[in-house]
Amino acid sequence: MLLISACSGDNNVPPRPVNAVIQGVNFIGSTVSDLEVTSDFYTNAVELQLSDEQEIVNDAVFNHLAGRSDVRLKTKLMKSSNTQVRFMQFESPSEAAKNTKHVEINGPGFAHVCYQAQSQTQAYQKFIKAGAIPIGDPDMIQLSIKNPVHYAYARDLDSTPIEVEHVDIEKLNRTTPPKYKHRIRHVALATPDFNRTIKFYSTLLEQEKPRIVGRFFSLSGEKFDAMSGLKDAELKMAFFHVRNIELEIAEYVSHPTSAPETPRPIDALGYNMVVFDVTDLALAKQKLITAGGTVETQPQDMDGGKIFFGRDLDNNLLGFQLLEASSPYSAKNFDGDGSS
Repeated sequence: MLLISACSGDNNVPPRPVNAVIQGVNFIGSTVSDLEVTSDFYTNAVELQLSDEQEIVNDAVFNHLAGRSDVRLKTKLMKSSNTQVRFMQFESPSEAAKNTKHVEINGPGFAHVCYQAQSQTQAYQKFIKAGAIPIGDPDMIQLSIKNPVHYAYARDLDSTPIEVEHVDIEKLNRTTPPKYKHRIRHVALATPDFNRTIKFYSTLLEQEKPRIVGRFFSLSGEKFDAMSGLKDAELKMAFFHVRNIELEIAEYVSHPTSAPETPRPIDALGYNMVVFDVTDLALAKQKLITAGGTVETQPQDMDGGKIFFGRDLDNNLLGFQLLEASSPYSAKNFDGDGSS
């Protein structure tokens, strides 16, 4: 039941300092093969809405992250009720990117984004009708009859994993219904070293006690096998609440993965970054280094503000961005804390 509450509508989130350096998630980055097709795919299924679009040519930040000059790409910033995904289509992807395999549900790296929707929206069915491929059982799975949530994993049109949660709001034990029909519940990181990754993000996010499920006894059973498509699946999970969204950390102890020897190319299909909204770039850099991460770039101009990039202990790319509240890229545009 701890896992159920963590993945559904539980509002009992662990406390974080009000003045934490990281105040939210501006966006999750994802490389796609066709920007227009992808944006239509997500708009039709979970009502992501266009917030901003850009054509980027020979930009210093993206040149550095891609490891070459004259990088060209088009992007669409698509928003849900609580955060955003920035889809990126690179012109002439590198050979390394073309030869990079898609990420499995057990990682390593950014493994999936979870889209939560009220059941009557039929979000999962819309994804499947539009061409998404189920990863496990094609039918959604209810993990507990006591909790009115059904779950499924699938791959989008670029084989990028997504999770869909359907919530039956008529059966929720709440005095008021959720405010929105759709939201992005979390972005998931799959790691080969659960405890090390928990320690890193506890320091970075100033949250010493994330919700942890399966630390001592791994989660397992037929329903987890059916969801993940992995035989005899065993996993443990943790959830960090970053105001407008959650960061999920997962380790499949039954199907271990190794962190790649070199970072995943930014122009390889799939999730490529998480960009945090910060109050101070210097303090954010200090937090990253103290946690054991590495600095990838110095602060540079991007999207009307300043940003630097770093990497966590598994080489996942993290952005730390300082923006005005009026910027469409800022997490400050979303009210509440992403828990309803």
